[in-house]
Amino acid sequence: MKSKPVLFRRYGVSLALASVGGFLEAYTYVTRDGVFANAQTGNIARMGLNLAQGNVLLTLRFLIPVIAFIAGVTLSLQLRQRRRDWERIILLLEIALLFLVGLIPPARLSVLATVTVSFVCAMQVESFRKFGDNSFASTMCTGNLRIATEHLNRYFSTKDPEALHISLQYYGIDLMFACAVLVGYWVTRAFGTRAVWWALLVPAALLILLRRDGKE
Repeated sequence: MKSKPVLFRRYGVSLALASVGGFLEAYTYVTRDGVFANAQTGNIARMGLNLAQGNVLLTLRFLIPVIAFIAGVTLSLQLRQRRRDWERIILLLEIALLFLVGLIPPARLSVLATVTVSFVCAMQVESFRKFGDNSFASTMCTGNLRIATEHLNRYFSTKDPEALHISLQYYGIDLMFACAVLVGYWVTRAFGTRAVWWALLVPAALLILLRRDGKE
């Protein structure tokens, strides 16, 4: 019988998860006031800028998704420590929360939607973060880009084909992310706030694969 981690360490699964990250980035940008909810660097920078300008309320607004991200990582860690079926629970939570996001109307409630997406992305990036023995991020690109370039330079120095292979894998993840942003943009323009439901296809498919692997 295959162990559960085998499924989530497959490179193809990593690409699929990166597609969710890219899609959600486009979704929140188009439907939720130009906000990127996947990573928190921009929110932390805006907190500092608004605090420097004396805009305390805006500082708190950008603090909320940061707190949601921290909560998502914490929940993921707690589930991994306490539940044997933590992968299934994370995927079910992702499906349920993204479904609810599609029901949240724009305008004033957009903050609730982006906070929920931040929470989902935190769970995903913390829970499913390796292909093979290589760590990666499925909801942001900077770390992947750095590691890919490190391995590419190692290849140029040593001519080690494995370094080139790993480098191309990391670049491939970021390329998938970018392609998903493109698709997410057009799908979101067509379907509006409910376009996020298209992102449910990946975690739903992973649930099916997880169940199948558990029976083998």
